[in-house]
Amino acid sequence: MEFFLGAFTEEWERRKAALLHDMSLGRPGVAKDEDESRRRIGGGGGLSFAGTGSGRTSAGGTGVSGQQGREARPMRARFTGIARGSQPAVVKMASYGGGVRLGAMLNYVSRAGDVEVEDDRGERIWSKERLSSLRGEWEHLFQNREESRDIGVFSVAMEGVPDRSDDELYALLKETLSRGFGERRFAYGVARTADSGSLAVSGVVVMRSIGGERLTGDAKAARIIQERYDTRSTVEDPSAVFSFGGYGNGVDYGTARLRRLVEAFDGNVHDERGTKIENESVAGDLVQTDWRHELHSRKSRDVMHLIVSARAGTDVEAFREAARDFLAKQFSGHRYVFALHDPTQDPKDEADGGKRPHVHVHAIITMKSEFGERIATSPRVFRAWRSLMAEKAREHGIQMEMTDRRELATAPAFGRNQVRPISRQGRTEHVGTSDAAHWRYQAKRSERPTRDAQNEARTIL
Repeated sequence: MEFFLGAFTEEWERRKAALLHDMSLGRPGVAKDEDESRRRIGGGGGLSFAGTGSGRTSAGGTGVSGQQGREARPMRARFTGIARGSQPAVVKMASYGGGVRLGAMLNYVSRAGDVEVEDDRGERIWSKERLSSLRGEWEHLFQNREESRDIGVFSVAMEGVPDRSDDELYALLKETLSRGFGERRFAYGVARTADSGSLAVSGVVVMRSIGGERLTGDAKAARIIQERYDTRSTVEDPSAVFSFGGYGNGVDYGTARLRRLVEAFDGNVHDERGTKIENESVAGDLVQTDWRHELHSRKSRDVMHLIVSARAGTDVEAFREAARDFLAKQFSGHRYVFALHDPTQDPKDEADGGKRPHVHVHAIITMKSEFGERIATSPRVFRAWRSLMAEKAREHGIQMEMTDRRELATAPAFGRNQVRPISRQGRTEHVGTSDAAHWRYQAKRSERPTRDAQNEARTIL
């Protein structure tokens, strides 16, 4: 039967028709390897990223130059390489940051100027002064958007509190704090002072209320809270003086501050609902799974911190060349610097997180290019980045392949909010911040076979 592919308006319809036509001719196995990435779950292999309209490609979201060629490496070739001992390509995001954090990020990757840094133009940088000047050179690429103040650290000095049972005391404290903070999430610990009837309350509070009002976590915010409490309290209520001792952005800050509070009060901490927060695990879960939805956090993303890794024993200079080529190809038009951390040359002690057993490259890259394009990351984009890195590594004699955990049935990665380090000797050892997080960590650590149940029924023709 004769048919015309041009009669179909959608690309997926044309591909399906062509496949059915091949099958009708007795060729069910045509282009199995070449088409594997199309059939992958959400893989997007062989497909370009549409969305620019102008044809211009971005380093991350709207297009990837050379994407079709890189993703076209057949699955059979990749799996053969893995079976022969090729290492997986590791390209991962460490963090994002605003322009104000650039100095701290450069200081970290350069080991405070003790490790050579190379920029996108091939200049080798050693001096701290030269590193400091980069912010001025990159300033026109930054949005310099102010971070939102998400979590505030507060204290309340209370007077005239009579002796009460623990339950009655916490009920009083809950009512007192709620009068000031209104419909906000908070947690607190309390200590009696030397004066009879005096209490010192310390805690953390979500700056944004359910109604959308956001406090600033400073003296101005303290005056607002104080006025509200004074208006809502009666002469029979104890006096309470509110103050703020600081504020921060995001889940990480909130988790750290709440865990510190739990440690300071030996687990005798309660939230605005009266629930006891008795350990770090409960504190982490509360912020990361409950409070985070109330934060509506905003953080400037002017630069990203990318890490490219290789196995221990990999030729260092070959890996440096491969990483250099990868960055130049993938992030053309963006300003960036990178530094290679070799365990044999790392000036940072192992106990402090240095001298990792594997060689790796840290790169700090502007999110916006000189052409005005911004990087937009996604699982598909990272797959493309790993594919390109593997290609560049092979060009320099390093056997490396792009892998996907769904193809190899390996466990999903764990996030840094789900674990905390307990040893940095050799390969960093962690412990989960909750039972579920620890199970996930152990599964990944041991590479426990894991089925991707979420997407197993989805297929792209």
